[in-house]
Amino acid sequence: MNGPIFEALKRTLKAKGVTYRELGERMGVSEPTVKRIFHEKNCKLDRLVEICAAAGVELENVLGSMNRGPGPVNHIAPEIERRLAGRPALLFVFVMLSEKFTPEGIMRSQGLSEASMFLYLRDLEQLGLIALGRGLSAKLLVETPIQWNFEGPLRPLFEMTNKNFIGWAITHIEKEATFVSFSRRMRPETAEMVRREAEELADRARLLAHHDQHTTPEDGLIGYKWTFAFGATPFEAIMPIGPHPRDAGARMEDQPSLAKGRRPLPA
Repeated sequence: MNGPIFEALKRTLKAKGVTYRELGERMGVSEPTVKRIFHEKNCKLDRLVEICAAAGVELENVLGSMNRGPGPVNHIAPEIERRLAGRPALLFVFVMLSEKFTPEGIMRSQGLSEASMFLYLRDLEQLGLIALGRGLSAKLLVETPIQWNFEGPLRPLFEMTNKNFIGWAITHIEKEATFVSFSRRMRPETAEMVRREAEELADRARLLAHHDQHTTPEDGLIGYKWTFAFGATPFEAIMPIGPHPRDAGARMEDQPSLAKGRRPLPA
């Protein structure tokens, strides 16, 4: 068995969060034995099948994912982003295509007619983003994953989609979505540790999704969205308070009674 198979197996184990020790325990062998197999990148077919079974993946799926590891992110030309910014629906069709939706899948989820789908695809082809094939088949001409410019012309649309998603998640808590929001005071070093762990989890989620998209038929996939924000809370911006409605004064230092330490009158 050659190297690419073991590289694909490594990606599978990483995606599933399975360590060499856990794999060895499932196989009934020691961790050093597993490490040796992966280091030598050579074993009999029955051993390879055993490894796949212990990892919870079909051998044919591992073979199908060979040489399909996530590559570096790619960017869209600024002029194309500007043109997509003026046509939100066209952008959303392209985003879904880049997330491995088929045109038929987009039609079903969005309730589009075949004519509308074809016109969207033709517009994307004119932008040089896809190549139309027979019928509604389309080939992406941009390598994924795509890194959009969040400070560019598409920013209002990204803000809108994330606000829409958060609003939906809040109304579907414990049914179809998970929503967590809280503020806590902590040391900057602790915050940095939390941020790194969250990014590692996001990387694992992307790797899992990449693996699923290349090993699962479309009707077995469901679109999920991850929205994560973490930073020093700008309370004055997100939770503005301002003066009390019955406060006739201006700033704190302009209120002599408070500046001198006198107790304010009850509200």
